[in-house]
Amino acid sequence: MKFSATILLVGLNTSNAFITHQSVRTNNVSLQAINRKTFLSSSIASAAALLPFAQYSNAEEEISASASELSVVPVERTIQGCQKPINGKATNCIATKNIKQLDTYSPPWTFEISPDEAFARLKGLIKSDPSLEIVETDDEAKYLRVEAKRLTTVDSIEFLVKGDDKVVIFKSEEKEASGISDFGTNRRRVEELRKKSAGVFGMMGDGLTADSYDGGAAGKRNGFGGQLKAFYGLNSGQGYEEVFE
Repeated sequence: MKFSATILLVGLNTSNAFITHQSVRTNNVSLQAINRKTFLSSSIASAAALLPFAQYSNAEEEISASASELSVVPVERTIQGCQKPINGKATNCIATKNIKQLDTYSPPWTFEISPDEAFARLKGLIKSDPSLEIVETDDEAKYLRVEAKRLTTVDSIEFLVKGDDKVVIFKSEEKEASGISDFGTNRRRVEELRKKSAGVFGMMGDGLTADSYDGGAAGKRNGFGGQLKAFYGLNSGQGYEEVFE
């Protein structure tokens, strides 16, 4: 028996199929060659199947490039002031920002040490008091949020060490307003904490009287009003004159 055949094998990366270019007759079995149209259709189908993977790869590269260009911007911390009393009810709140509400205003703390050391000292003072618990810390911004239990109520205290100004600003308030006076507990608690620092933290305007306003006889321009104006400008950018009206 005679066998005559010319076989062209075409290997495709996407499959293990072999395409016969010319009919092969063996033992009266006829293998039909795939014509050019079928070959082109198969090639196009294979390329189309690979297209989504190429697009996914390009998209992944674009996402990676975009992510590398992003920079982390630190969140700037600030402390808001106390809300105004509603219907004459007690707010049980004090804040260094309440410059125009003297009943809820408390002077900032001052310090002469480095801001990092001041922040460390502040954390140490709070941890030494069993009635206080630190619930949030931001070392980069030098911010602390503290909670204090008072009978059946919880007070929330925020501290922010401002290194450029060498002051500690804060706010202490009742978490859930009850409308019942705390009889000055929030104010006393913060002041007692400052006094425990053994002089590390002073109080802005401490020791000054009305005679010291505008710098007193020495004319140093560092009286209570001058400090008040400087501090209030840092918080709101507005004037301070209404405080004395």
